[in-house]
Amino acid sequence: MRLIISPAKKMKTDTDTLECSGLPEYLGRAEALKDYINGLTFEEQKKLWSCNDKIAAENRERFADMDLYHDLNPALLAYDGIQYTYMAPSVFEKGYFDYVQEHLRILSGFY
Repeated sequence: MRLIISPAKKMKTDTDTLECSGLPEYLGRAEALKDYINGLTFEEQKKLWSCNDKIAAENRERFADMDLYHDLNPALLAYDGIQYTYMAPSVFEKGYFDYVQEHLRILSGFY
């Protein structure tokens, strides 16, 4: 069985809890998507993300500085939203991460 969830609009950096075990599966496509989003105006990005000005500004900056090869953190720890808060991955034990690695999928162009 696979659990499929969506990404959250807000993200955080957590490179201490768990080491990232790999690069995005479709890295070339992720690079193209990043370039496309960086080419949009602020208003176009905000409309794409359907979010407020504050979150759009944070994400615009995040995309401008994004490096898909260094200082990576797992998607489960990177997203900051209701479903991620209730899942509480920051208090997972080792076996829990193994389970979600096998059974959880996050629909995102970058993971």
